[in-house]
Parts: sequence; C-alpha cells; structure tokens
Amino acid sequence: MPYSRLSLACCASYLLICNVLSTVATAQSAEKYVVAVGRAVGTDSSAKQNALADAKRNAVEQACGVVINARSEVEDFALKKERILADVVGYITAYEVRREWDAEGIAHCEISATVATGKFEADWAKMFAHIREDMSNPRCIVVITEDNDVDDLHKAKVNGVCQSALENYFLAHGVQLMDKSVGDDVRKRDLDLAALNGNVNLLAARAAAFSADILVYGRAEAKRGGTLDIGGHTVYTWDVTLNVRAVQADSAQTLMSNTYRPSSPFKSTSNACGDEAFTKLAKDVAREVLRDIADAWQKGLTSHQIFRVQFEGCSRKIFRQRIAPALVTIPGVAQGGEGVKLREVVNNVVNAEIYWSYDISTLANAIEDLEISDDAGDIEFEVIEQSTNRIRCKVISGH
Repeated sequence: MPYSRLSLACCASYLLICNVLSTVATAQSAEKYVVAVGRAVGTDSSAKQNALADAKRNAVEQACGVVINARSEVEDFALKKERILADVVGYITAYEVRREWDAEGIAHCEISATVATGKFEADWAKMFAHIREDMSNPRCIVVITEDNDVDDLHKAKVNGVCQSALENYFLAHGVQLMDKSVGDDVRKRDLDLAALNGNVNLLAARAAAFSADILVYGRAEAKRGGTLDIGGHTVYTWDVTLNVRAVQADSAQTLMSNTYRPSSPFKSTSNACGDEAFTKLAKDVAREVLRDIADAWQKGLTSHQIFRVQFEGCSRKIFRQRIAPALVTIPGVAQGGEGVKLREVVNNVVNAEIYWSYDISTLANAIEDLEISDDAGDIEFEVIEQSTNRIRCKVISGH
C-alpha cells in the first residue's frame, strides 16, 4: 500500500528532525585544543584571577578566530568583539593551568584548554544580533525648531515639516524613535519650551525621561538672499541651513555637531520662505545627518566603555578609601587602578566613571554582588536605576 501524504510528511519531518539533531550534535562536539596566556595588572590574588579569566577569553578567541574574523570582515564587528567574549566559560570544556608568574607588576597565567568551537559558532550569530540591536541602534528623540525667516518678527516653531521629514527618514532606516506624544502633556510642553530656548541640558533631561538614548536637536533657519530676474519674474533666493547636535540623553554629552545645507539654494517666486524650503532641506541632508549620528554613536563602542555610576549615601572619604579600591578589583574593570574615577561629590552623592569591558547590565550585576567587609563595617549596594550608560545605586552600610 503506498504511503499517504500524511505518512510522507511524517517521514520527512522525522528525517528533518534527525538532520537538525545531527547538525546540533556535530556543532556542539567540535572542539579544539589551544594554549593561551592571560595578563592582568597587579600581583595579588585578584590579579591572578583576572589573568586566568583573560587567558580563558584568549583561548576562546584563538580557537574560534576564523569565526570571529569572518564576522568582523563582513559586519564591522571588531569593536564589539570583547562584549561577545565577555562570558566564555561555557565554551571551555576543560582547562589546566600550566604556569603562573609575575613580571613588572603584571600577573601572567598560561593555560591549556579545550574549546567547544562548534557551540561557539552556533551561538555567534544569535549573540551578534543581540549586541547589535542593543548597542548599535540607540533610541532617539528628534526635536527640530524652524524659523522660515530669521529677519521677521515671527517666532520659531517646533514639530514642523523638517522634523517630520527627518523622523520619517530615520524610521525608514530602522532607527528606534521614541514617540514623545505618548508622554504626559507637561513633559511635552517642557520639551518644546526647552527647544525654543535652546536649553540643551533641559532637553537632554526631558529626552531621558522619555527613555531616549540620544537627543537629536536641531534648528532649521532661512535667511533672505538675493533676487534673480528670470523671464521678467522676480525670484527670491534663500540661504537655508540645519544645525544639528546629537546629545547623549542621560549625560547631556554632545556626540556630534554639524551644519547642513541643501544641494542648491532654495528659490521662490514669493517673498516668503514656506515649508517647501525645509522639506527640501530635510530630504537633501537626512542621509548625511543619520550617517554622522551613527558614526558618533559607534565611536563609543570600543573594547571598553565609560559608564557613569552614581553612589547615593556615600561620602567622598568612604568612596576614595573603601569603595573605589574594591571596584577596581572587579574582573572587567579596564585601565587597572585608573579604571574608577571620582568626578563629583554633592550632598553625600558620589558621581564616578568606570571603564568597563562588557555591557552595562553586567556592570550593574557586579556592583550589586560586590560586598565590602572590613574593620570599618560592611557595605552593600542596591542598583535603583539603570539606563544606557548610567547606573544609580544606593550605598547600604552595616555594622
């Protein structure tokens, strides 16, 4: 009796499942034996642990170098490699410390390791997609003021055609835009007022309140130029410009600032510059604006980032003598003893910068897991706020 369609489908499904399981098993069983050396600043036990962790990371990078290099070449992934290699323990099936030594204040650790290269390759694409989405596609809010004649007495306005055109272009190219209309009316009024007054710090704060990572703040202006006589008709020319600043919302740090002009001067037979000028302006420069913002954001994606951490309920003395020395021992803090910098102390609130090799969630976890216990008492930390590059935590002292 011939197979029914259902029977054939079941057979096909069974074969497909077998093939998938076989492929997964083969991927997970692919292993490579390597010898790698790790290094860390210092010679104490913490430095030796960091050197071992660095050796493991180097072992995975060495064993899986073909996969990493291929992805780097086609995806420009070199700057994000360290974040992918942040958790490499799962790819080392076995390792042995061959020798440890110190030289010129640097701890060294040499290991032999067996690395599951198949599992790494299977996970790589998924990890890359997650990191790219998380780090390379920041949430933006666009605020553009428009003044179509800087010489008249009419005030500039917000939410005009130039802003709409830029927002539409950004959306069409996969940029995450925060819809400020979903916020409360008070915050929206504050945002518009800050834009009209050119208050960048307030704008950044309001953008952060809307959960945006980057504030794209601009001012489109039109100035009267000369006149032309074309076929007996007077044609007015206008100098139309767009000044744009990309600002990191939670720190008010300027990432880029530039002035853009359309490909050719705007001309009109009317002695007024209407919305058509700003529509043309946005259409001509949108690609360049987006490229410049993306380039500025990408510059922050180095092998380590500088994250801002705020410690509430902490004096300068306690931070300097007890907390900072403990923070620099956390694996992942870059720059050695210079990896933690105190920037400001106001009303028992310490603002610091931490040079960190991985993502901000890993740093937040490390701070919460950090416990300081000495003769002066116990200190624990509770993270109460986390954004793209800033952590706010409470210092809890015990006895």
